[in-house]
Amino acid sequence: MLKLILKTFFSVLLILMIVLVFNTLTNNKPIPVFKTEKITGSSDSAVLHLSKAIQIKTISFGDTLPIDTSEFKKFKHFLESTYPTVHAKLAKQTFNEFSYVYKWVGKDSSLQPIVLMAHMDVVPVEAIAESKWSVPSFSGAIKNDTIWGRGAVDDKVAVIAILESVEQLLKENFTPSRTIYLCFGHDEEVSGKRGAKVFSNWFKEQNIKPALVLDEGGQIDLQHFKRLNKPVAVIGTSEKGYVNLDLSVEIPGGHSSMPNPETAIDVLNKAILKIRAHQMPAAIVPTLHELLNRTKPAESFSKRLVLSNLWLFEGLVISQLEKTKETNAMIHTTLVPTIFKSGIKDNVIPSIAKATINSRILPGETSDDVLNFAIKAINDERVSVKKQTISLMEPSPITSFEHPSFKIIEKIIQKSVPDVIVSPYLMVGATDSRYFRGFSDAVLNFSAVQDVKGFHGIDERIGKTDLNRMIFFYRKLIKE
Repeated sequence: MLKLILKTFFSVLLILMIVLVFNTLTNNKPIPVFKTEKITGSSDSAVLHLSKAIQIKTISFGDTLPIDTSEFKKFKHFLESTYPTVHAKLAKQTFNEFSYVYKWVGKDSSLQPIVLMAHMDVVPVEAIAESKWSVPSFSGAIKNDTIWGRGAVDDKVAVIAILESVEQLLKENFTPSRTIYLCFGHDEEVSGKRGAKVFSNWFKEQNIKPALVLDEGGQIDLQHFKRLNKPVAVIGTSEKGYVNLDLSVEIPGGHSSMPNPETAIDVLNKAILKIRAHQMPAAIVPTLHELLNRTKPAESFSKRLVLSNLWLFEGLVISQLEKTKETNAMIHTTLVPTIFKSGIKDNVIPSIAKATINSRILPGETSDDVLNFAIKAINDERVSVKKQTISLMEPSPITSFEHPSFKIIEKIIQKSVPDVIVSPYLMVGATDSRYFRGFSDAVLNFSAVQDVKGFHGIDERIGKTDLNRMIFFYRKLIKE
């Protein structure tokens, strides 16, 4: 009997190994090799233009906080004087004073237009962080072939690269085959509701359905794929949703010399810890599944075996992805406290404690799922949990990587980046392009930059090579 059991066990094990190896050998297409074109350097004027753009402090501070209109007016005049041909030949519309849509009429009006997007506003630099910068944060300094300052990466580089490419092509008397809209928002960093949301509604009202909307997002990534020894260009094809939860606790306070066993701050702190101690369920969404498929041929045999047989090893893959914050965000709806408010004086126990939890929602889940998860995790009726509606966005639809617009962008990347793997990608952050996702054939997120530095942080900067590649990329996209 034991002999029969062992024989059966080893037979099943052998069949399993054959299946695993067969899947590994048959489900791995070789990575194609493409001939790349030489990226010709743009004039130094593009570098100077980006430097000047950075020096203008178009800062968005918050949804309900005012902006410095003088800086945004200065940026408007900067664009007009720097790109005279664009402003002379393209029709321009203004939305809410500081967001702009330019229309470049194409040869064939029967073709759906494309939209090239970027945003002009930037996040502030904390006063405490200013001293940690290598150069003043809004200096636009040019050092060692690099342009430094807030907006160098996010997202004035795209504004400049788009306008540089269009200005050049207009001077060459080029006319695109289809109409192209250049859309520049002024409040992307605070939800885009006064800029991109407004002009996207105009597109809807005019029944304009773009064949492609291209905005910031994915990039050329070497840092997170070092083991492959190949650059991986990720194109955002969908975005996680966005919701804030307001938590509040009210418990009578009093003098700090005679505290109760629990205060409002204690209860709220425990609630936050409960939320952070658990994660919502993990899932390998279709976009991530395709990313794993496309990078799989460059992996070692053992990793190819695992990735070719997710029906068996999905749990193992998820456990590995959970080990870094970047990949964990690709498989989970995330929840994290970002604001905590309580107390007015050091010897007074506050009666009210409030906190805001920010969540980025995985496709397949909803803001209601996030709310219910938080309530269940906290399990304390003293804690009020409510959804904010001001910046609520459910997860976006997914643009297929088989869409012609994706294929065109993939082809241009392959022409400009040697030995590259191109893949769809799930955007974990929100962009202005989300307002187009309900009515455009394809909304994609990509900037032709490589391993950019200082995004929303200290020493934000970009190399001249990246700026040249971006101008090359937009020129190719417009022409092709």
